[in-house]
Amino acid sequence: METEGYFNESHYEHFPSGGRTNIYGLSVFASYLESGLPCLPEFPSNALKNPPHEIFAYNLRKKNNRKRIHQHLFVSFFYGINCFVSGSGHWNTIELPLDIKDIGEIISMDVFSSINSDLTIALTTVNSNQKITFEDENQFFLQIYSLVDDSASTFMEDAIYKVVEKDCHQSIMLHFTPMQLFHTKINKDGEDCSALLLCGTEGGIHLYTEDKHAKKWEQSSIQPYFPFIAGLTRSANSDLKILSLEIKEFHNVKIIAVGCQNGMLHISVLKRNDSNEEFVQEQSSVALFSPITSISIFTSSTSKDKQEEIHMLVTCAVEQAIIYCYVDKEILKSPIYLRECSQHDSVLCSHIMDIDWDGKNEILIGTYGRELLIYKQNVNSQDMITYQLLWQRSFTHPIYRITSLDLNEDGIEELIVATQYGVHILQPNLSKAKEQLLKVLDEIDNLNKEYKKLCI
Repeated sequence: METEGYFNESHYEHFPSGGRTNIYGLSVFASYLESGLPCLPEFPSNALKNPPHEIFAYNLRKKNNRKRIHQHLFVSFFYGINCFVSGSGHWNTIELPLDIKDIGEIISMDVFSSINSDLTIALTTVNSNQKITFEDENQFFLQIYSLVDDSASTFMEDAIYKVVEKDCHQSIMLHFTPMQLFHTKINKDGEDCSALLLCGTEGGIHLYTEDKHAKKWEQSSIQPYFPFIAGLTRSANSDLKILSLEIKEFHNVKIIAVGCQNGMLHISVLKRNDSNEEFVQEQSSVALFSPITSISIFTSSTSKDKQEEIHMLVTCAVEQAIIYCYVDKEILKSPIYLRECSQHDSVLCSHIMDIDWDGKNEILIGTYGRELLIYKQNVNSQDMITYQLLWQRSFTHPIYRITSLDLNEDGIEELIVATQYGVHILQPNLSKAKEQLLKVLDEIDNLNKEYKKLCI
């Protein structure tokens, strides 16, 4: 499968000694904050362990464009975070200087911009420095780092070092074992408000909102904003340990999916009727008999102009991955099984991206058996969706997370594979990219010729 490669590894970042990541330890941060450093001789990645002095002299000659969005990568390991700051033709790597004694071991992470802060880092941690049992309810914390003065941080490297200052840090004690962190926006008292959803193994999903005026985070009732989730947690018991959460909106459809340790999958599809603005909700559940490790809701096409076919990919620890087709219309009635997944130990993660630039999304699967599997969607003679294994690559350690972003800002997304002990950065096959680009340009040229004929 690797003979005709779609990706070539360009960089590997090993975690510091003793560091390991997990399935909740990766976040892509989209922001107008850009790199403030030039490309140094250590191309393609400059490793920083202290705030760079040259950033201030360099950024005086550089105009910051707040209209352009840059994507940066954050990957947590047990006792710290590696930050990959995107730049033109390169990226900078920063090991975030967290105080290990204060925060303990990182369980999950999310990075986003909130109402009050252009950079917010949220972590859940376990205080592993104390001799406590796993059941002790006071060992877990939600740690939130925010910028106090946004105007003082124009560049990403500067913001990263400032966000971990002590006066930017809030610690909230948790009385449950935390799992996935998920940021979103809600409307609170008529105003947009940043919110965090935190899955817990006691059968709940907890909502934390940002106080716009006090610039503090506090726990809020989830019922007014996510009644479907509130209904699940009200009927929950100790067996309902929530591992995965996904929320996606497409035009007039909002889909919420929840995956549990006991294999239960719950889904809510909320549709808005454009004619009368009324909402119709459909709900469904299915037992998959295996812990649900990831959920990805996606469309077949990458084009926003085409009518969307919405599907949902669900991966399980000891079963093959499942694609539920047309979830907005058929909910969980049309599953497709990716049988090759079960041959490579537990499936831990998934991702959606268009790897061959044909306008259709491919499915990427990562396994504990160290295999990356890529599936392509096709339509058979009966006009039914099928998926075939397109490409496969082996790694040296279990794959915990997969994502993609344009890290070197060349217009083509890199594939990011976070394994147990480090981060692999894979560059797309540029020959294939060139071939596809020439094909599209040729099609555009033919369309122009046809248009000119019609105008004669």
